[in-house]
Parts: sequence; C-alpha cells; structure tokens
Amino acid sequence: MKTEIVHLSQIQVNGANPRKISNTKFDKLVNSILVLPKMLELRPIVVDNTFVALGGNMRYRALTAIADMDENEIKSRLADIRDFQKKTTAEQDYLVEYWLRWQNKPTAQIIKATELSEDEQREFIIKDNVGFGEWDMDALANEWDEKDLDDWGLDVWQNKEWEEGNKSGGTNSTPANTSLNDRFVVPPFSILDTRKGYWQERKKKWRELIGDMGESRNDTLIPASEIKYKDLYQRTRQHREELGISFKEYLDKYVPDDVKEHEAGKILSAGVSLLDPVMAEIVCRWFGLENCKTFDCFAGDSVFGYVSAYLGNDFTGIELRPEQVSLNNERVEGMTARYICDDGQNVARHIAPASQDLLFSCPPYFDLEKYSDLENDASNQDSYEDFIKILENAFKSAVTCLKDDRFAVIVVGDVRDKSTGFYYDFCGDIKRIFKEAGMPLYNEIILIETSASTALRASRYMETRKVAKMHQNILVFYKGNTKEIKKTFKKIEYASEDLELFRVDSGNEPAGTEETV
Repeated sequence: MKTEIVHLSQIQVNGANPRKISNTKFDKLVNSILVLPKMLELRPIVVDNTFVALGGNMRYRALTAIADMDENEIKSRLADIRDFQKKTTAEQDYLVEYWLRWQNKPTAQIIKATELSEDEQREFIIKDNVGFGEWDMDALANEWDEKDLDDWGLDVWQNKEWEEGNKSGGTNSTPANTSLNDRFVVPPFSILDTRKGYWQERKKKWRELIGDMGESRNDTLIPASEIKYKDLYQRTRQHREELGISFKEYLDKYVPDDVKEHEAGKILSAGVSLLDPVMAEIVCRWFGLENCKTFDCFAGDSVFGYVSAYLGNDFTGIELRPEQVSLNNERVEGMTARYICDDGQNVARHIAPASQDLLFSCPPYFDLEKYSDLENDASNQDSYEDFIKILENAFKSAVTCLKDDRFAVIVVGDVRDKSTGFYYDFCGDIKRIFKEAGMPLYNEIILIETSASTALRASRYMETRKVAKMHQNILVFYKGNTKEIKKTFKKIEYASEDLELFRVDSGNEPAGTEETV
C-alpha cells in the first residue's frame, strides 16, 4: 500500500468510529502533533475508497483543529509545550513557520485500504485501536521523565488527574476504570516515593488530624550533636580547627545553653521516628478488609491505630511503655482503637486466636533508636541475637491471632553492627520468622524516604564507603491459600468524601517513612 498526500478537506471522519477521547487527551494529542509533525509521516491516516477514515480519526480531528487556529494560538500553544521549550530558538522558529505554511494548504498523509473487504475494514477499525501489550512501568520510570510521559498522553501517576477526576463529583464510589490514585491512594507499584508532592500533602492532612509528634521520646533518634546543631557545626568549623578540639568539646566550653536551644530549634525535628500516616493508610486500604480488626504487637506511636480506626476498623495495639500507652489512648479516645500496656511477646494474652484480619507492625530497629531502659524493651538489648529473639516470640505469637487468608505487613530497615559496620540482615530475619510461622513473603515494597540529616550523614558515611540509606522495606506476608485472595478481598474503591478530604496539589518536597519529627 502506498502513502499519499491529500488535502485535509478530502478526508471524512468516520461517524461510526467507536473510539472516544477526553478533552484533556485530545489537547495532548494536538500538542504532540504540533511539536512533532514528522509523526504524521510515520502514522498516516488509513481511509477507504471514499476517503472515510478507518484508522487515525483522532489524528484527523487534531489536524482539523490546528487548521482552524490563528497564528497567535499556534505560538501560544507551542510555547506552553515542554518539548518545544527544549528546542533551540532556530528550531522553534522553524516549527512555527512550518505550521503557518501548512495552514495555507492543509494536507495529511493517507493510506488507502483498497485491499480490505467491507468486513475486514470493520475488523480493522477495532483492531487498530486495541493495545495488546502493557507498559513496563519500571522501565518507564527509569528511562523517561514523568512529565514528558504525561505530556505525550500516557497515563502516568499524576495527582492532577485525581483533582480533575473529582471536580465532577456526585458519585458515591469511583468506578473500576478510574485513575490509579482514585482507587489506590498512590500507585500500587513495588516502589513508593514519600518525597512526591501528592504524598507530602496527604501526610500533612493526616498529621493535622492525628497530632502525634512523638512527645514521649524526644532526642532518641538524633543523638549526634553535628545533626542536632548542624548550622553551628558548619559555622564553627574553622574556629574548632584552630583550637584543635572536637565539636562536643566546643559545645561544652564555648556555647551557652540558650544558644544551643536556639540552634536546636532550627531543626524541624524532635529527634524521634514517627510512622508515616500515608503508608499506614495504604496498608489498611490494600491489605485490610472493610471494617476489619487490626492489631500491632509493637505499637509505638498512635499513628497506625488512629489511621486504622479513622478508616472504620477496630484496632488493638500492644505497647511496652506506659507513658506512650497513655498518650496514645488520649489521642484515640472515642475511636474504635485501644492500646494495652504490656510486652509484645504477650500479645496472645490479650487477643483471641484467629480473631484478627490484619497484622501490622513497625518494630524497633535494634539499637538504632533506644525507646526506654526497660529490661524487656527490644531496643534495649545487649545483643542483636537477644533483640531478634524478642521479635520472633512476639511475631510468631501474633500470627496465631490472625485469621486464615489474611495479610501481615511488617515495615523494617536493615541496621548495621556498630562495632563492625556490617549489616545484620534484619529484613532477612523477619522473612525467616514469618516463613517459619507459616506466612511466606508475598510482596516486598521499597519505600523511598529522606530527611534533613541525609546529606550530613552521606558525607560522613562515605569516609568509610558506606552509603546513606534512604529507604525502608515493607514486607507483606500471607497466611493461607493465595487462590482465596480474590474471593476475600474486594476491588478497591473509594467514597467521594474520602477523596475530597485528601484533595491535593502535586509537588516535590522531601519526606521520610518512619519520619523524623
């Protein structure tokens, strides 16, 4: 079949074409053609003997729209297109001149489907619009810019779609074919990025609701003076070198307490780790059931309990420290959540066997953050072996409290042996514990995070060739027959009021998982 160039007016749109396009997608198609007209040479419009378009109806409509634009509109649209902005001034001028010349005699590349019978033409119309593959999302994320993909019309993760999708309103739940963020909060991929604007804004909403800032354990995570007084550390470097003393000695001898207090106040952190509430919401949405029973044998702060109860679940948390239990119960007062003061190893004393629908936990990371001086506190053990034994006892007991065909979600991050610098393989030990308890690993999700201290740590760590870790592992285990998952867990849909509460704008601010606050 031979390609021809014909006047645009010779082509007729196919009134029976079953393919539709939204206004937003149509605008993106127009922009794509405006900035890359050579694409039309590679994708000619397919017509029958009477010049009715069999394939390429949308491209024909886009060309018709361009033909009707005046010079100012063409220049204005091109100026807003990112791919146009990347071009040199000469390339931009050429493109504008190309379309102005084209408007004097609008044409299109066509191919006549003369060899197709009438039935084959009808078949072609459908098959030409069918996509038989699927995108490799990891490859897209690694090799292409997200904004470029969106400009080119590919459905990528854009919070703007969430906002636009909710302007129509009036429905009780989102249909199954709506965008991923409507249904899953964030894209359900194996990598979650807490630094994204949509994540940050959603977390801000949750933080305002919960009000937990880790008051019961200030400065348990940031003991290093270089981080706590980072501006002072930088400013006094030359003076300390002249004196030949360490920063700690400098603080003790030369810095008054009121100055220390002022400098410490610059750090947007109380030096404690807090669970990320968006991650808590995702766990409940993805791996819990509607109005289900959730529990945690290493409860820590009030975040997961609050989020779980807010979403309509019953929550029971076991927490060792009395002051934390008291604070947590104050925050969830009136909600379907409760915190019990006890050792997590005794979880089965408080929760009946096979009674729970979702186990969630973010246990201590050995000696990375010491929570208390209590003898049975997992973070206060003399050896990693003693620490992991406490977790093993608690988790294996917790598994007995979980119903069959249910999930357990454990958030962990590997920690280094402070004496050798080698990793303990904390994640591997958690996988082993749950496998021995009859719950093999089902999903592993990497949660990317960062904090104000990451750059400082990175510089210091590289002196011994350690890289600054900025991710955690969300390990998802399953108890039962995986064939039952579709029967037990319904498709995820959201009520419109849920989406309205967290309507946000896209951005790019940094964040953390177990966030430092």
